[in-house]
Amino acid sequence: MENLRLWIAVLACAAFGAGMGVGWYGSTQVQAEQEQGRASGPFDAYRQQFEASFKPSAERTRLLGELLAHYQKEIEALEREQLDRGRAELGRKLEKLALTYQERIRNSVLPPDQRADYDRLAAGMDWKANP
Repeated sequence: MENLRLWIAVLACAAFGAGMGVGWYGSTQVQAEQEQGRASGPFDAYRQQFEASFKPSAERTRLLGELLAHYQKEIEALEREQLDRGRAELGRKLEKLALTYQERIRNSVLPPDQRADYDRLAAGMDWKANP
């Protein structure tokens, strides 16, 4: 039994050590990127070309990085806004389409004497597709 406990302790220590090593390596990589003032992103190639062409000072390089990061955030905000607007428009179109097909089913499929029953049934149904 003690032999099993010893192996469990050894494996736990090995896992702890591996976790520490991976954590240390990851943190040094992040720290190196932060010290350089440039995390990779969608404008990384632009930033590199800009710096190679104009050789800005460290302060101007930092400012460029901040401006490009802010630009990316504004692009993402506009994309989210457009998606939200698109969803609202899609919802309206789906509602209109549901009413159109509800009417077509009622008037084209059912005989006139069953339409009142259909109207009662359709009133309790959710005809809207979930976008």
